[in-house]
Amino acid sequence: MSTRYLESLFNPASIAVIGASERANNLGGMVLRNLMSGGYPGRLLVVNQNDYDNVHGVPCVSKVSKMDFVPNLAIVCTPPETVTRTIRRLGEAGVRTAIVMTGGMSRTHSKTGRPLMYSVRDAAKETGIRVLGPNTIGLMVPGRSLNATYAHMGVLPGRVAFVGQSGTIASTVIDWAFARGVGFSYFLTLGDSMDIDQDDLIDYLAQDTQTRAILLHIEHIPNAGRFMSAVRVASKTKPVIAVKSGRVPESEWLPHELPEGVRRTDPIYDAMLQRAGVLRVDGLGQMFDALETLTRMRPLRRETLAIMANGVGPGVLAVDRLADLGGELARLSDSSMNALAELLPPYWTRKNPIDLNYDASPELYAKAIKILAKDPEVANVLVLYAPSLTEDSLQIADAVVQAAKGTRLNIFTCWLGQSTVMEARDEFYRAGLPSFFNPEKAVMAFMQHVRHQRVQRLLTETPESFTDHFSDRVQTRRVVLEALQSGRKHLSSREARDVIRDYGINAIETVYCDDIDEVLEAFSVERRPVDVTLIHEEACHPFVDLTVAQRRYKGTAQKLNTEAAIIEACNNLYAEFQKHFPDSVFLGFAMQWSYQHVGGIEFSVGITRDAQFGPLVVCGASGAHINVITDRQIALPPLNMVLARELLRRTYMYKLLREHSLKPETDIRAVSETLVTLSQIVIDIPEIRGLEISPLLFNEQGAVAVNVAINLSDIPGKPIIQPYPRELEEWLVLPKSGRRVIIRPALAQDEPSHRAFHELQSPESIRYRFFQFRKHFSREDVAQMVQIDYDREMVFIANAPKEDGDGEETLGTVRTWTDADNLRCEFAVMVHDKMKGEGLGVALMQKMIDYCRARGTVEMVGDVLPDNRPMLQLAEQLGFEIKYNIEEEVMDLRLVLNEPANDWQKERLGGKGGR
Repeated sequence: MSTRYLESLFNPASIAVIGASERANNLGGMVLRNLMSGGYPGRLLVVNQNDYDNVHGVPCVSKVSKMDFVPNLAIVCTPPETVTRTIRRLGEAGVRTAIVMTGGMSRTHSKTGRPLMYSVRDAAKETGIRVLGPNTIGLMVPGRSLNATYAHMGVLPGRVAFVGQSGTIASTVIDWAFARGVGFSYFLTLGDSMDIDQDDLIDYLAQDTQTRAILLHIEHIPNAGRFMSAVRVASKTKPVIAVKSGRVPESEWLPHELPEGVRRTDPIYDAMLQRAGVLRVDGLGQMFDALETLTRMRPLRRETLAIMANGVGPGVLAVDRLADLGGELARLSDSSMNALAELLPPYWTRKNPIDLNYDASPELYAKAIKILAKDPEVANVLVLYAPSLTEDSLQIADAVVQAAKGTRLNIFTCWLGQSTVMEARDEFYRAGLPSFFNPEKAVMAFMQHVRHQRVQRLLTETPESFTDHFSDRVQTRRVVLEALQSGRKHLSSREARDVIRDYGINAIETVYCDDIDEVLEAFSVERRPVDVTLIHEEACHPFVDLTVAQRRYKGTAQKLNTEAAIIEACNNLYAEFQKHFPDSVFLGFAMQWSYQHVGGIEFSVGITRDAQFGPLVVCGASGAHINVITDRQIALPPLNMVLARELLRRTYMYKLLREHSLKPETDIRAVSETLVTLSQIVIDIPEIRGLEISPLLFNEQGAVAVNVAINLSDIPGKPIIQPYPRELEEWLVLPKSGRRVIIRPALAQDEPSHRAFHELQSPESIRYRFFQFRKHFSREDVAQMVQIDYDREMVFIANAPKEDGDGEETLGTVRTWTDADNLRCEFAVMVHDKMKGEGLGVALMQKMIDYCRARGTVEMVGDVLPDNRPMLQLAEQLGFEIKYNIEEEVMDLRLVLNEPANDWQKERLGGKGGR
């Protein structure tokens, strides 16, 4: 993952087109004509082995070695077998970036039998050149008059970036966007993405001030971890909207090995994109509809919708679609009802949607909007209009535009029809109001805005406290490692139960017996009814996909209260086992006391592992096979209580739990805590490949596991989201006060104490930290500070028990933001006013310096106000280079942590255009 040399790709001062000629169907010739017709202002050169004097008036040379200058960008349009050699020569000549438009390289093979695209990748890596493609449509940057594509037309300038994977889809988007008046800051496709990938481009676009939104067309994600890290950063500052094609196995471009317990890959992509803060839509039409609302509407204060129309029919269509999508109508206040009643006929429906009647005038539309603007229950209004003989659609549109000005409402429109309403739609476009062709599309776009805001809010919501039953888990790891060393790929039922118990998950009391005699001996201790389950090797694996006949197998005999009944049941169980599982190995019996007061809604929860996306947490129904598969939902670890509740909320069993549980909130919390614990298990013990608890029931103490199975792998699984780095926790004792302080990475649940820390600081300390006086910090502001991606950011906080009460207080904090290339990190530090003189600032800064140096960051920088003498003294003590920045009127601080590894890093850090 790197933005290395991407500036040369997106803003090249010179371009060489390799393989261009004046033949009509020549690929390079098409690209050259687009460059020239687009008004590209830089220097152009053609390289063609036929040694033309010029091509379309552009100078031409026969070989790369004969170029009289080194272009920033080379566009390669030569036959597949020549591309690798060309890329190597371009890299050796010092060219920084190349676009390879040649197709078919995934199907054309080298002498070694590999597809040629891998040879291109190797040549690029060896020579240091960055490559977009092969098989890409190219790149457009309208703001810089750059059209380096073979597309049939250019795009309008704008502030939306499009990154696709298919050239044909991109051509469709170009046409579609032009018709809708949508402009782009950047437009490109990845093709086979042998070097420059989605994450590289998303990192670049996240930092680009000319890009307000990012559109993604995704067919596959080569590196899920890098993609997740990049898109989480981008989605915090601008909307990211994605279309993922290949939703079913029949349409997947690349085959994907399914993880155990999962039947389709699409839910995994859903879980990943939601966790990254991305709005996923179902097609290109929905993508542009969502773009309309996300870029033209304000953030939603409420999620309900008011609807008005000049007739009942359009409003009913909108309400039906709203209900289908889980939306809600706004409830109009009595004052709004009364005010509308004065304008409307006596027979109006007195409810939302509001029927303005067929002959509604521009004045009536405007007055209705003004009434709703005063209603505290109304925040979003869909204005509908169907063509009418009595009124002019453009006049009504103008009235709506004027009425919308100065209101706090989010107003969007739908002028139904086509031939007589086009001017009205143009009027809305010019006014910045979203407008749609039919009520269904309008409501869908609104609900996408709602979904996007919910996802963003979910990612910044402060989790409730969670009881982490942390203990010395050396023994648990030892059990797993010993099983692997002995050649086993699963734990026994007894071992699996011990693992979850060590992590605080309750399990049904169970006695394990090798044979019938041991079952009888265990029964004789209390002589009360027991349940007996036969254990065999296949049953020790999670997510076993049984045949229809095997699903009919009953492995448990219940409520046995005599020796004779136990003997008969055990023999029957063994006979049935041999019939249905002839290849499995008998391992004994498990005896459980009947009537252990467990019951309730049956859940199946667990962990599985995907080769591409790493460990996954699953939750859903237990019981019948079809119910389990249909209801199983997926989330990415690590989880906190907010994310675990969201995973649970997506299941059908959640609805049953809310409706039928005697203690729904208690049971919801119990399942959520179990999911968080499972997430922690797979982080602590990455050799666990799969874990299934089925069923998970309930008793007075909370959730209880009945059956547990665990699979193992020699290869540790790695979550694509970096979990909380517990190993960075450190304790120290302050020299003056003697207070014992923990310095550790920030957690989402630190938001309340972090907010209190900021609000208790003096105005001067706040000014030194934020370069302005600031009296208030919202919950959302502080949530952004503590809910971080440990891969890109780090926040160390110093916490100590409160001196005058329960809980902890924050005494200091230091944070760094690191760029995508891990070259430079920017720091900020603040210590509680009452801690001055305790050396806490030095301790926090030194810990951060050590951390950044260890992860390979090259330099640390920061800005300090000139009158912040304490910070400047601390920086000098730590070895920072300090210079006064005349333009910004601040002190620039710089500390070298590691030496640059290569020339491009030196150029980037030296400000010599190495981007």
